[in-house]
Amino acid sequence: MTAEALKFSGVSSGYKHRKVLDNVSFTVREGEFVSLIGPNGCGKSTLLKTAASLLKPLGGKVELFGRDVRHIRSSERASLLGVVPQKIDSPMAFTVSEIVMNGRIGSTGIRWAFTPSDLDIVERAMIYTDVASLRDRYFSELSGGEQQRVALAMVLAQEPGMIMLDESISHLDINHRQEVLQILLNLNREKGITVVLVSHDLTLSASISDRFLLMDAGSIVKAGTPQEVLEPTLLSRVYNCDLRVRQDPFTGFLQVSGALDTLRGRRRLGRAVHVIAGGGSGVELYRRLLIEGFEVTTGVLNHLDSDAEAARALHVPAVHEQPFSPVSEANIEKTAAMVDACDCVVVSRVPFGSGNLINLRLAESAIDKGKKVFLSSGIAERDYTEGKAANSLVKGLLERGAVEWDAIQDLMLLLHGNNE
Repeated sequence: MTAEALKFSGVSSGYKHRKVLDNVSFTVREGEFVSLIGPNGCGKSTLLKTAASLLKPLGGKVELFGRDVRHIRSSERASLLGVVPQKIDSPMAFTVSEIVMNGRIGSTGIRWAFTPSDLDIVERAMIYTDVASLRDRYFSELSGGEQQRVALAMVLAQEPGMIMLDESISHLDINHRQEVLQILLNLNREKGITVVLVSHDLTLSASISDRFLLMDAGSIVKAGTPQEVLEPTLLSRVYNCDLRVRQDPFTGFLQVSGALDTLRGRRRLGRAVHVIAGGGSGVELYRRLLIEGFEVTTGVLNHLDSDAEAARALHVPAVHEQPFSPVSEANIEKTAAMVDACDCVVVSRVPFGSGNLINLRLAESAIDKGKKVFLSSGIAERDYTEGKAANSLVKGLLERGAVEWDAIQDLMLLLHGNNE
């Protein structure tokens, strides 16, 4: 039987003389993705604050992974639960990297002695949430959507067993909203992290959630699967408006007042992509490919290359070579084995010189074995080899069936089309 990640037993909670939650009882099991829904002012944020022990219950008991939250030290609680609030304020001039590093404080103790592992975790969290390029910016200078992604990165750096988000995606543009939801789904499905998401988008929540908790006036009105909770009469009463629920004929998911692209159908693809990168050209590719569900390998990369650092932080298998050194036969063999094991090869916007020309030779070997090769456009402008050898190799690859891509969005469409 699945253990309980969060349990409320007859909990009442609120602020000073105003009680918001009234005798609330529910359970969230480990590994669930739960959406907490309900109209504004019904108590959703108060529930999250009470779960995180930011508010002390007026009555009842809150348990986190089987333990009373009142008896869990704050440093230990940070490893169990991470909360992304609607908005965070930074009264001091902290940079983005300093804000995200705060997520590791609970693991370092009072000395703030960050280990190389801590730094890797922070870097991985920033890359995954697409804020690595903002690392030196002051948090107060960021847009609301950028701040939300930094807050999520800070929580990911905690590596908690459960993540709770208080309408934290509402300020994101549609691209980053989809990406953040995919990140949460990946964490939930692949690492078993429990997710509780406060959401007003019932259609989107129906497509990504295992269960719903429907709140009204400080109480849980109904808990259950989307099919059990999204009942038109009940929703219309709780939201005080006429709502209709229908099933999308193509996806099978429920829709409430509109149609949105659904994410729940995405699964880990079980397909491997080998990325030829270097000079920072691979960071965004690694991030997007991992989010989309691909297995990723990369190389050959110089040890000091930013792509090598990103690959290490994201646990992407890579082959490394010493800077300013020719690629050794051993590393050529290691990379060739990665190419043999992959389903397709992607060449990033990497500049080519004599030192990394071997990577294109390996792409040739992939074509020889019937694998798809996807080349970023504009290779002629990035060819610094004698006699434009890289450009010549690329022309040969294109003649043999390699496909060019311009934007990463186009590449993702090509890769998913190649899956079918």
